[in-house]
Amino acid sequence: MQIVSSYGVEIKKKNIPLRVTLDIFRKAVSYLIPVYAETWEELSEIKNLQKRFNEAEHLVHETKKNHARFPFDRHFPKMPSYLRRAAIQHALGAVSSYQSRLSLWEKGELRGKPKLVCENHAMPVFYRDVMYREA
Repeated sequence: MQIVSSYGVEIKKKNIPLRVTLDIFRKAVSYLIPVYAETWEELSEIKNLQKRFNEAEHLVHETKKNHARFPFDRHFPKMPSYLRRAAIQHALGAVSSYQSRLSLWEKGELRGKPKLVCENHAMPVFYRDVMYREA
């Protein structure tokens, strides 16, 4: 049996190559949060989470068969698909959480109106063999 553990660590601001990747990822998440907040009514009607994710990706990612509604690919050209998808998942989660907290606040179950925060400290997952190779 193989045991695998994972943990999150914040990458300190040092002169390392991952810092640029982290900055791009966070900017992508900050771009996507308002996009999904704007289209949340449409997205929230899709109950299947995988289909919701697919629709969210179609809103921002241009392909031969799909013309994206929002110019994400122009702002983040050549972004690897696994990073783009991680940013989409993070942004969808942030908007979903905000909408849940907003409905609780409207019912009076939560004190203080929630805020949708676009500036974030999102951290992408770096999978071995996709993001890096062990030497």
